[in-house]
Amino acid sequence: MSILIAEVGACQGCGACLLTCPEHAIRPDGGTLLVRPDRCTGCGECVEVCPVDAITLVETAS
Repeated sequence: MSILIAEVGACQGCGACLLTCPEHAIRPDGGTLLVRPDRCTGCGECVEVCPVDAITLVETAS
């Protein structure tokens, strides 16, 4: 299983991850971004598109 870790301070608010996520698991929330774990499949597309490397995909034990 994978989870997303977002470094909120590093985020520049470009919205690339919002547009890229095929599951619409990322949403804005008062100047930060929230990842909905119930929708995130761990595909990593948001990680690849982030221009400031503010998102990290972490493998966790099942």
